[in-house]
Amino acid sequence: MTQRRAQLGLSQEKAAKVCDVAYMTYRKVEEGQSVRSTTYAKIEIGFNFRAGSCKAILDGSADSVLLEDGTELIEGGQISRLDPEVLTDGIPDAVTRSAMLVAPELTGRQIQELGEQVVEELRRRGIVP
Repeated sequence: MTQRRAQLGLSQEKAAKVCDVAYMTYRKVEEGQSVRSTTYAKIEIGFNFRAGSCKAILDGSADSVLLEDGTELIEGGQISRLDPEVLTDGIPDAVTRSAMLVAPELTGRQIQELGEQVVEELRRRGIVP
């Protein structure tokens, strides 16, 4: 909660208003004290967390919070999901640059084939579409 509040540039008092909860109740949440499930639901709405994120953190089934836009917040950081098309398009270029540095004896066609094989393997694993 503290991380998201700071990210949004809010004081605890303003965060409580954004989340439509009492200031003292909001403070309890940041201090790790137990509050009603309706309070967590209000915070999820106010901070754009996906529904159930607070419960998942509390019961230990998640170590991060997902925002409605798919961004993942972890303690001390933020993870943004890559667009699969951007990833798929960038892999061959990354393979080409790396191969030229590590294996300059490879032909252009071999490097191209290597890039295609990397993309295909990532597809097989379900990492890219």
